[in-house]
Amino acid sequence: MTNLSEKFEAYIQSHGLFGKESRLLVAVSGGIDSVVLCHLLHQLGYQFSVAHCNFGLRGKDSDQDEQFVRALSGSMDVPFYTQHFETEAYAQTNKVSIQMAARDLRYAWFDTLMSEHQMDYLLTAHHANDLIETSLFNFTKGTSIAGLRGIQKKNGQTIRPLSFATKKKIHKYAEAHALTWREDSSNASNKYHRNRIRNVVIPELRKINPSLEKTYMQNQERFESLEALLKSRTKSVLKQFSSMKNGAQKLDMSWMDVKNGGLVILEDILRPYGFNIEQCKAIIVALRSSIPGKRFSSDESVLVVDRDQLVITPLDSPTDEAALTEDMTEITVQGQYFGISQESMPVEIIRSSDYAFLDADLLAFPIKIRNWEQGDRFIPLGMTAQKKVSDFMIDEKIPVNLKSRILLFESDKEIIWIAGQRIDNRYKITDTTQRVLIIKQDRNV
Repeated sequence: MTNLSEKFEAYIQSHGLFGKESRLLVAVSGGIDSVVLCHLLHQLGYQFSVAHCNFGLRGKDSDQDEQFVRALSGSMDVPFYTQHFETEAYAQTNKVSIQMAARDLRYAWFDTLMSEHQMDYLLTAHHANDLIETSLFNFTKGTSIAGLRGIQKKNGQTIRPLSFATKKKIHKYAEAHALTWREDSSNASNKYHRNRIRNVVIPELRKINPSLEKTYMQNQERFESLEALLKSRTKSVLKQFSSMKNGAQKLDMSWMDVKNGGLVILEDILRPYGFNIEQCKAIIVALRSSIPGKRFSSDESVLVVDRDQLVITPLDSPTDEAALTEDMTEITVQGQYFGISQESMPVEIIRSSDYAFLDADLLAFPIKIRNWEQGDRFIPLGMTAQKKVSDFMIDEKIPVNLKSRILLFESDKEIIWIAGQRIDNRYKITDTTQRVLIIKQDRNV
């Protein structure tokens, strides 16, 4: 194996990214990075399929990219999937940039492929230089600690196994193995902000620090640690000072101390509700000025300053969905926090509607988390017949204003838990259960 192969294998194993038995979907543009990723995976014996997006932005070149990736997949004897997109039309309709449109379209399609073919992970060919570009771009635009940290090597089901490798090392590997790839002429243009960072800013920074990539990777570790520290503090504040009532989140602000990072913590708490750093500053001013009833709005929520607390209410009924993967230990959906763990039997079962104890071996990941819909049915714990979720909520006397906030956990299109209410009888713990998935809803978050 070449040096890059050895480091690639070691990186995957040391971080527990995936195994030889994992079903992988690789996003392949035909450029050098994704070609090298495929070659490494193929040489090391990993199972994978190839997904190629044809965005139709480069005329014949786009079609030739597709033909190249199709041939590449055939040479490795791996499944090949492709999709054509009306990228410019999507960008105009949704009033987003071409780059953002392409991103939205490809990841939505990747999600569909992953679900249809029961794949475990999506692999992209982002490398160390991409991480630097992203961090610099975020820094220039203004960002959080997570933005400074940049692209994660693993985020849910999406993995970037080349995060450790520099562009120079990737080129060296490709040349050593006589690989061919497609060149995207648009990468040389400084029309796009990211290209300007890549082609102009980074070369200048490298003159100051020739070891820019190494320094960045060290900084990324620091940012990851800072982010973890912030998340821990945010979680602690929410557990102690937050509560849900009548569909609104109430946050007691007696913890606030701007001198000890209070602004950053408040921003982290309010970001999921659509509020930015400037609004957070204004909220703190309103609190200090004792202006009761002062209102702040985002695209998603309304926040009211009520003496020494904040009351946050969603503008509309939430419709966002999420996916719970087997490696997750926590997830926040529509402002609702869930802690997740897996344990072997025996376990102590807590009799509380805030907990779901489920037979893990009966579940199919990823588990979908969504709002309930008319027509949804499940078998409530202790029953043998199906019941409409709407009827169940009526029987349980769940207030109308809370129904839109109720989340369902769904495995392979079957409801396994109505969050905070009851699990499905088919997934309960029995004498034959070996592994238990435990989900806890924290109503104070």
